[in-house]
Amino acid sequence: MVDRGRVGNRPPRRTLGVYVYQQGPKHYNNIIIPPFKNKVVELKPTLHSLIGSHPFAGMDHKDPYMHLSTFMELCSTMGASDEDGEAVYLKAFPFSLASKKKMRLQSYPNKSLNTWEEVEEKFKVRFFPPSRFISIKSAIATFSQGSGEPLCET
Repeated sequence: MVDRGRVGNRPPRRTLGVYVYQQGPKHYNNIIIPPFKNKVVELKPTLHSLIGSHPFAGMDHKDPYMHLSTFMELCSTMGASDEDGEAVYLKAFPFSLASKKKMRLQSYPNKSLNTWEEVEEKFKVRFFPPSRFISIKSAIATFSQGSGEPLCET
């Protein structure tokens, strides 16, 4: 069969109408969100604004554990059942990240994160890696008080 639009090694000729149609998957999301067991669960815009008002930007002075704690506390105010809690976390978590950190989350392969535990673990490892934990623990365990220095200043 001969491709009439193809000339030599050049690709076939395309019109502007061809570019209007979306190519590839229609939904890019690396987090698989399970269906809600209770059909009346709805993420309200007020929850989105509350979560968005505490974005995580990944600065060194920001605590990723505190961010997760605040995020989970805000999501718990929604009143979802325990079965639907994981789905709420997975659906709302991207809204709790600043733009560059959201891009980092989106760098994982499509539909590669299946559970809240996976998302939480990847987040912790990325922003508070075990090496940082070990160095801080070592600094605490090996601190020394200088002569004439009060303990509260040490």
